[in-house]
Amino acid sequence: MNLGWCDECLKVKNAAASRTFYADLGFHRVEGEDDEGWAVVTNGDQRLGLYEERHMGTDAFTLNFRGGDVAGIAQNLAAKGYTFKSGPTLIDGGGSATLLDPDGYAIFFDTAPGEVKKE
Repeated sequence: MNLGWCDECLKVKNAAASRTFYADLGFHRVEGEDDEGWAVVTNGDQRLGLYEERHMGTDAFTLNFRGGDVAGIAQNLAAKGYTFKSGPTLIDGGGSATLLDPDGYAIFFDTAPGEVKKE
């Protein structure tokens, strides 16, 4: 099952302030805009999503698997008896779905059409 790559996502109070902090640790922005309240930053192979509450809701931490086969993942996990918190929603070759792990952490699968990992 191809899950794609994984971004660890944190709920932050202020995306710009958090992005600046992580920049001081050697991360650089590869996606997102401060005024939109989110950023994805990288340092080597590490990818970290910084999302204000409007994007994360009540979740403080989420694993976000990007670029995988959302339809295939959903089909495989549903066949094993898993129920999704939301989705799968499939649109024009992309899609998303959210699953909760046994401890209630959100696992978010999403793919945009033609998506490739941004280094």
